[in-house]
Amino acid sequence: MKVEVISLVLFVTVTSGQMFASTNGRVPPSSTTLMEQQSMTPNRSNQDTSNYQPGPALIDETTRWKTCDGVNQSIYDFQVESLNGTFTDLSQYRGQVLLIVNVATFCAYTQQYTDFNPMLQQNAAQGFKILAFPCNQFYLQEPAENHEILNGLTYVRPGNGWRPHPDLHIYGKLEVNGENNHPLYEFLKGTCPQTVDRIGKRTELMYDVIGKNDVTWNFEKFLIDRQGRPRYRYHPTAWSHGQVVQQHMQQLLSER
Repeated sequence: MKVEVISLVLFVTVTSGQMFASTNGRVPPSSTTLMEQQSMTPNRSNQDTSNYQPGPALIDETTRWKTCDGVNQSIYDFQVESLNGTFTDLSQYRGQVLLIVNVATFCAYTQQYTDFNPMLQQNAAQGFKILAFPCNQFYLQEPAENHEILNGLTYVRPGNGWRPHPDLHIYGKLEVNGENNHPLYEFLKGTCPQTVDRIGKRTELMYDVIGKNDVTWNFEKFLIDRQGRPRYRYHPTAWSHGQVVQQHMQQLLSER
């Protein structure tokens, strides 16, 4: 295990196994309350945040994707909660090609939503759908309750009256990392290797424990084939208006 401290900011370096990390060199508690999480977040009121951008830099890194390992299990074994509190078996997507993405309304990457609708308009008829899972574990960028999320997208970000395509299915909030990560994400992370060497700044990650295959930020993606198997994993920066995913998506759509 390896922990690197650069300019007094702790970065988590991906190594084998799991590790705790904290900004003061002490092992943090196994779980944190919202108040504790907020205390870990930089005090934005006492600093100039006009140019501060948490998370990965807003650039296209088209090579930041990995091929997933072959597995017998599928996502059809899992249930997820909808925005209205009911539960859905993912087996209802049997035979579809899926893009699974963790999302947040107040993230610089939220503009990727505007690429989702055109992708679906072009490919939904061939059996392509996008499943979006709001998550508040990255710099607290999804603070809304489930019933508030759609209004946030329509009127805040992307805003301007934006509405999701009928085949963009936005589910309820869940945790993608840490001790309470959803079983779906436990499966996805265990099947698909990490795309980068460093996960990110510890002060921006609102969870414990840090794992080697953790989702790195909002808008990380997993591409699922028609048998429900994870096939590709994409870093949030590996996007380029969907072109990075499109090449693999077309391949999976052609498979029967």
